[in-house]
Amino acid sequence: MLKNGKAFLLVLIYLGALSAFRLTPPAAFSISASMSPFFQTFPKEIGAWKGEDTPPDQRTLEILETRNVLSRNYQNAEGKKLHLLLVSSEKDRRVAHPPEVCYLGANFNIVDDVESKFSTPETGTIGIRQFRAVNERHPDDQQQVLYLYKIGNRFTTNYYAQQLQFALDRISRKETEVMLIRLAGADAQDLKAFLQDLLPYLTGARQPA
Repeated sequence: MLKNGKAFLLVLIYLGALSAFRLTPPAAFSISASMSPFFQTFPKEIGAWKGEDTPPDQRTLEILETRNVLSRNYQNAEGKKLHLLLVSSEKDRRVAHPPEVCYLGANFNIVDDVESKFSTPETGTIGIRQFRAVNERHPDDQQQVLYLYKIGNRFTTNYYAQQLQFALDRISRKETEVMLIRLAGADAQDLKAFLQDLLPYLTGARQPA
């Protein structure tokens, strides 16, 4: 009973730290006002996939609250396509929005929402989250979506966990980058195969050619 009480108290302390943590609201994209060098040099060829940038429109930038966004369509030799979205900041934890929110706001229903394990030599076993987004008005318009967050050197699918960790790192004056990693396409297996090739670049294990 005492052990459970201590755990509960620790959770309350963490939640209190997050609720008390405030960041100055960005003005006219003063936070991450330009694309980072990392995104500017991010490879357009990843594994068997070749990419083409699809810059987000102004409305999307306003929703994401940053201009440090990599939006790119990738295609392989078989003609299969997927979309990669990376959004990151070292100053504003709010940039890593849950993808479900954006899809719901665009009149998509979220179905088959599951979390599973994923392993690479660079990351070990981590969690990934997947769902299918179905257009309310046009059910044939569907997308498979896979996402996770990167906070510092750690990966998680828990939005609140990465928000809390970012807040605690800022309080302790530790510079930490928070990043949303989102893949969307027609085939869930293609997304996983692409993620396998993508993660080494995000961990620094592989550098752009």
